[in-house]
Formats: sequence, C-alpha cells, structure tokens
Amino acid sequence: MNNAIRYLLTGILIFLIIILQPIYLEWLGYGSGDGDAYDETIKSVPEKPLPAKAVLKKAGVSTDGIKKPLDNLPEESFITVSTPLYTATLTNRSGGSFVNYIINEDNSDKRKYRGGYDDGGYFNPDLPVSLIMPLGSGCLPCLASYDERGGQYIYFNQPFDLLTVHLSDTLFIGPDDQLELVYKMFGRDGELIAKTVMFSGNSYVSRHVFSIDNNGLGVPGNLELVWDAGLRPAEERADEDVQYGSGIISQAGELEDIQMKGPDKNIERQVYNGQTEWVAIRTKYFISALLVDIPGSFAVLSAKNASFGSREHTPLYSAGVGYPFDISFITSNIYLGPLDVDHISRVSSSLDATMNWGFSVIRPISKGILWVLKFVHKTFHINYGVVLLLFALFVRLITGPLTRKSFESTQNMQKIQPELKKIQSKFKGDAQGLNRETMALYKKHKVNPLGGCLPVLLQMPLLWALFIVFRTTIEFRGAPFIFWINDLSKPDVVFNLPFSIPIYGSGVAVLPLIMGATLMLTMRMTSATMDKSQKPVMYFMNGFFVLLFNTFPSGLNLYYTAYNVLSFFQQRSIRSRTGNS
Repeated sequence: MNNAIRYLLTGILIFLIIILQPIYLEWLGYGSGDGDAYDETIKSVPEKPLPAKAVLKKAGVSTDGIKKPLDNLPEESFITVSTPLYTATLTNRSGGSFVNYIINEDNSDKRKYRGGYDDGGYFNPDLPVSLIMPLGSGCLPCLASYDERGGQYIYFNQPFDLLTVHLSDTLFIGPDDQLELVYKMFGRDGELIAKTVMFSGNSYVSRHVFSIDNNGLGVPGNLELVWDAGLRPAEERADEDVQYGSGIISQAGELEDIQMKGPDKNIERQVYNGQTEWVAIRTKYFISALLVDIPGSFAVLSAKNASFGSREHTPLYSAGVGYPFDISFITSNIYLGPLDVDHISRVSSSLDATMNWGFSVIRPISKGILWVLKFVHKTFHINYGVVLLLFALFVRLITGPLTRKSFESTQNMQKIQPELKKIQSKFKGDAQGLNRETMALYKKHKVNPLGGCLPVLLQMPLLWALFIVFRTTIEFRGAPFIFWINDLSKPDVVFNLPFSIPIYGSGVAVLPLIMGATLMLTMRMTSATMDKSQKPVMYFMNGFFVLLFNTFPSGLNLYYTAYNVLSFFQQRSIRSRTGNS
C-alpha cells in the first residue's frame, strides 16, 4: 500500500473518530440523547413547583406546631465548612442544602481548579471553580414528593432547626477530621424529618442521612431524594459544558442519560422505573452524584435552560432517586467534585462509568495512557507539556518497528510496480488470470500488499485512546507548557478571525500549523518516488489535518506534532540506510 493511500486511510479513520464519537458515547451510556424518545417505563409531565407556604401546608406542617409554628419558622441561616479539598456553604433549608461549593484543593497543579463563573454568570480565569448555581433553590439536596394529579413538586426545602452547637459560622476540618451537623423539621405532632450531614476532610464525599415520619409528613405520592438546579458551568467556551454535560442514572449497572441540545429544548420530568443505585449531573470536568445505600425503585431526570450571564445556553439538569411513600430512612453519599480518577476510584460504586474511557477494547488502553502520564508527572515533578513530549518519544519507540516495516513494504511495492503494470496490461480482460499472476508476483518478491496498511491499523486503538484521554481528562485543565501555550486542555489560539471557517473555526492556533509543516516535510520525503497523480491526495490530507486539528486541545496537538517530528527523522534514517535518500 503506497503512502498516499495510507495517509488517506489515516485521515478517514480520524475523521470517523470525530463524526462517530456521539454514537459510541451513547453505547457507553452517556450519549447525546435529546430526551424525545424513551420507552414505556418513562413518563413525561410538566414540572410546576409549589410556593413555599403551600408546600408546608401540603406537607402537614401546622401553624401551631410543637417546636415552631408555620408563621414563625426558623430563619434561614448559613454555615461554612472548609476542608483541604473544598469550601462549602450550607443553608439550613432542606436540613443542609449546598448554596456554595468552591474547589480549593492544594496541589502542584493550581490552575487545574482555576477558571470559573462568578454569581453574575461572567467567566474569570483567576476565579476558583465554583460548582453551585446561585439560584437559591434550597434543594441541593432535598426530599420532595411529586403530585401526579397536580403535575407539580412538593419540596421540603423550608428552613430546619440546626441542633448542632457551633461556636462559629465557619468550621475548619483537617484532612483526618470529620464533622457532623444535625437538622430537624417539626410539624403539628412533633418531629417530621431529621437529617444528619457528615463531612470528611480528605474526601469530596459528604453523607446525608434522612429519618422520616411518613405518617406525619402526609405526602401525596412517593418520596424522592432530589438534586435540583444542576451544576454551575466551569468552561469559558459554553459549547464544551453543553457538549459534555448530561443527567445520568445507573440502574442495575446500566446507564441512562439525557442531554439538552439547545436552549429551547427543555426536557420535562422523565421517570425511569427500576432499581436505581445512583443519579448524577456532570459538566465537562465536574460532577454531582447521589449514591444511595438502599437502591431506589425509580429515578427521575429533567433539564431546562437557565439565564446565566450572557450565555445563550446553560443546561440546568435535575436528578432524583425515588422511594415508596412509607420509607422511614434514606441514606446516601454525595460526591461533589472533579471527574478525577484519583478521587472517583475511592467511591465504592460504578460512578467511574461516567468518565469517558471509550468502548471495551479501547478502555484499558485509555486508562493505561492516563496512568503513565500521571505517574511520570507526579514522580518526576515535570511540566505536563514535557510529559507529553516524553510520551510521544516512548510511543515512537514502541511503534518504530511497525513504521519501519510499513516503509519497507511500501518500498518493495514501488519496486515491483513496473512488473505489476505489465501484468495488468497483459491480462486486461482476464480478471482470473490477472489475480493469479499478481499473487505469483507478490510471492516471488515476498511482498505483502497489506504490509504498509497493517501497521497503521494496529496503531488505531492507540490513536483513538489518545484522542479520548487528551480531549477529556481534567489533568490537562489549566496546565501550561511554554510561551503562548498556557492551557493544554484548550486550543493554543493566538488570535481570532472576524469570521468562522467550517471545521476550522474562528481561532487561529499555532500547533496545528507546525504539525502541518511536519507532515509536509514527511510527505515530500516519502513521495519522491511516488506517482505524481497521487501527490495531490497527500497535500489535500495535509490541509485537512490542519483544519481538523485547529479546534483540538493543545495537549493533543503537542503530542502529534512531536510524534510527527520523530517520525520524520526515523523515516529519513530508514531511507539513508536503504539507499533511497
């Protein structure tokens, strides 16, 4: 197989990776479904939350309750919990609902958790990442009951009494410490809901335990543990949060999800019947997950567009786990933090399935690549850009024998081209004779026509795994390299055009141009003995790669550029040894 066809095949395969990515994401369970199609176990009804006073009355909270009458409920109060990993502010509504949650993990990659939106919805690259939308729903999380007849939720998100004695409104806990807060809600006949919230200083997991008097609560339907009001976006490019954001459920080890594709494509409440282990809401790099101890009997998902700063599209996902109305205890862990394998792996569940590793064949390769990159970075304390250069060298050494075999096969095919053309001319009207003589020629010269193609195909799983890891891993978020490359998770754009070019976009990145130059050098060297009619195909592919890679993360482009430079020098060395220079 000649170089033109090899490059064309490589380009087609890479293009298919891009185009087919949404399809294989759906195979993994977190595809890009728009919520319009679902089976008979899913119901869709409008969501119209009741006002607070109606909520309390429907919940059976009396105006002359033992602890606090309806007209004299506890005032809303706040308490802040600061750990080495995050700083969380809770309201006493719902018995401890998050109103703010800032990632402040102390690590060598300080930029990884920098860059986020303020309460007004405007991005600031120097702000620490904040995960809670400033909507004040008081339901992150809360108990709720859905009134099927009225088509609306009853949220138990009024202020609770905080019974834990605390000397300050800001509590600091160390990496080996724990904190417990106890809240209670009282009604006509006494205590209706008791909730305990527990924090550990070394984990993004907080524990939320509800004790419920379901007789006194008098709910109109089943109870749900709900995370309402989604997550605050964290990426400057709105399309990144939209593309990777979704609401996800896990039932019997299988994932289902919804994804809001446009600002006018709200997804009404959908009910998924079945044993539910957890529900989650994710953005590109962060996640909120409700992991229940006792599986729920159903799950719910919904989504709507939020008005947030100047963003046109800010998906706001809601997720919940449902239980029969007479349940007395609901115990759960909430993971609220980064989609980082180091932290996710400590959660004893299948939550790591929300991370994009690729399908079954690719998954171990993706995990292996990420492990190697993290190991080198942490062991030698070197810049991730340098790690990628070293990794490109490592992969080049591994794939070097395949490249040499491919080159040698291509050279052998070129040598027999004159004889092959004679056979084709002689047996022009005899397909059977042509095939017989062609195979005899291959056998005589010990040539494998697939020899140049097979090494490329063998490298495709590695190529796909690299594409997945470099596009989605949080390790490169905010990681600088040198000069203008200040974030390996984003394109290294140096300036923006006043217009957008299809595929290419409006930003002009430097690394894709350098990569294109390295491809050009390699093509000129390998095409010296090629038929002139085939050269335009190679130049077209070179231009296509520049267009395609312009919007890719700079970390991915840095790797491919380094890999191509090493490939150029290897092929030049091979040509010198074989006398084809």
